Amino acid sequence: MPDESVIPPIPVSLWSRPIRGARGPAPLHSRQSIAEAGIKIADDEGFEGVTMRAIARTLGTTAPALYRYVSSREEIIELMVDAAIGTPEQVEPGTTWTEAMLKLANVQLAHHQRHGWLIHAALEAKNFGPNTLVWFESYLQAMEKLAVPARAKMELIGLVTGIISLFAQQHQQSASSTFPFDLLSAERHPYLAATLGEPSSAPDPVGLFDRTILALCTGLTSSASS
Repeated sequence: MPDESVIPPIPVSLWSRPIRGARGPAPLHSRQSIAEAGIKIADDEGFEGVTMRAIARTLGTTAPALYRYVSSREEIIELMVDAAIGTPEQVEPGTTWTEAMLKLANVQLAHHQRHGWLIHAALEAKNFGPNTLVWFESYLQAMEKLAVPARAKMELIGLVTGIISLFAQQHQQSASSTFPFDLLSAERHPYLAATLGEPSSAPDPVGLFDRTILALCTGLTSSASS
């Protein structure tokens, strides 16, 4: 029977480890250069092409040499994710909290659309890097004066991030998808056929993404404060 008094050690992320040991030659590469190499491969060849050997080839070194900097491919993925999401832009003073959330969400969406593999890679990352923590901090700063529990704020960040992933995925699919309603029948699907047959409405001045983020902000915070 395990000793319940023994607390398992907390896993140490690669960002908590020194990049250079007390002994040995100075490192020829950095975690940033490794991340950039992985990002280039993923952008050009797809996420499946990100291997230790491919990254080593891009950096002009060998796969075993990379283990001086990372312990596994999973850690390279974490470096790539944190580098690809970048850092949020500063929100100007006087901006309302919903405007700040919208700005942050749109910048984050742009990063995901620029790197189509980021959605899948983020699911594999087990540790939050420094850039990811800055995103959390920026969202929470935007909600600083919001009179709702901390739990509601964290839930809102999670929902906003989920919507960003959803819209980024739709952006990828729309680039190559064909008409998905080839089985549509006016007799079997009268409501859908009528809806799709309606003339196009006026341009949406706000946009579906912004309206969705605003709905999440106002809806979740209203229920949390009631």
